[in-house]
Parts: sequence; structure tokens; C-alpha cells
Amino acid sequence: MTSRLDRAGASTTDVITQAADESAVQQFIGERAETPVSAAFATAKADANEGAVNSLYQANGAGAPALTGTGFSYRHDWGLRRGQWRLSLNWGAVNPRSRVLVSIAEGAAGGPDNGKFIGAARYTVHNVAPRAGGVDIWVNIEWGSDIPLYVDYLVVNP
Repeated sequence: MTSRLDRAGASTTDVITQAADESAVQQFIGERAETPVSAAFATAKADANEGAVNSLYQANGAGAPALTGTGFSYRHDWGLRRGQWRLSLNWGAVNPRSRVLVSIAEGAAGGPDNGKFIGAARYTVHNVAPRAGGVDIWVNIEWGSDIPLYVDYLVVNP
């Protein structure tokens, strides 16, 4: 840290930061992060259950007028988790031009059809990145033990 005087003459402190040592991050998480920026979080991958995907449009073409293109919604059970995770869902309907919206919450007992609820744990979505053949998200679950994570995906392909 370095100290300096601001315009009013008061002493301020500048914090000098440095990039994380990638080898230390790699050692901490046990594998090389697949993003340009290294971060200390666990990763997981899964395939979408395409039988559980719901179309946004009916067969006659009627649908939500604010959404153009083809769209789908899907709820995925990522199992018991806590801490920071990069979750990669493989789904052939998603491409880099897809608009993907995500919501996460604690999953109710009995599976995804029983819904989600807001408990005492804090669930946060940090990033959502569609790619060819899937979508990657970065989430954080602030809780002392593993708890159910359900993720809702809304995909619109223009």
C-alpha cells in the first residue's frame, strides 16, 4: 500500500493489486480454469434433459409477443452444492447468439417438479455465457453445508 495526499490535503491510501499466480490458483482448484481469468471455484458439467424442455410457443405460433425467435425453458437439478461453481450445461439448442436468462434458488425436497424456495442461504448468479452447444454460468451459494441447487434457464434464439 502507498499513501498520498488527495486534493483537500487529506491522506489517502492506494491499494496496489497484482494478478493471481495461475499456478497457485491451479493448485487450489485442482485443474486449470477454462476462462481467460483464473478464479478459485469448482467446476461441473452436465447434459440438458431435453425431455424436460418446454417451448415458449404453441403449435399454432402464438406465444409471448415480446420474445422473437424460438425459445425454451428448462429447470436443471445441479445436486447438492455450496461455494463458488462454474456450471457448464451442454445443450445443442444453445449457440453464441442465444439470449439466456438464468435464475437459481434452493431446491425443494423431492426433485425439480416440487419447485424452489427462498431459505436462509444466499444464492447468487455472477455470469451467464452462452456458447456453441451449451451455456456456462458462475454461481455462489453461501451456506455452511451442501444444499440443493436448481437452475432455471430461459433461452431465446433470434
